[in-house]
Amino acid sequence: MNKHVALEERLAVLHEADSYRKWYSLDDRRVCVLCDRVITGRMIDIWQDGHGGYRLHCPTPGCPATPRDWFYHGPIRSRLGKVTSRPARVPTLSVLAKNEP
Repeated sequence: MNKHVALEERLAVLHEADSYRKWYSLDDRRVCVLCDRVITGRMIDIWQDGHGGYRLHCPTPGCPATPRDWFYHGPIRSRLGKVTSRPARVPTLSVLAKNEP
C-alpha cells in the first residue's frame, strides 16, 4: 500500500531520497530535463511504499522523471557563499548524441 507524504515531512524525505542534489528548503528550485519544467520541493510527487521506502516523481502529468533528472535552477551558492552561475537549460540526451563522433 502506498501513502502520500505530508507537506511537513517533505524536506526530510528529500534529504533522504535525493542522493543527487542537496535540498535546503521546499522552495529550492530544480529544472526537470525531461519536461523542461521548473519545480520546487513542494511540487514533487512523493509517495512512501509499504516497506518504508520513498518514490519521488516529477509533478508534470505523464513525465517519468525522478531526482536524477532534476538539476539546479539559476545561480547556486557555493559553500563559501559565493554565487556561481549554472546554465538555465541542461542539454538533453538527443543533443549530446548528435555531438558524438
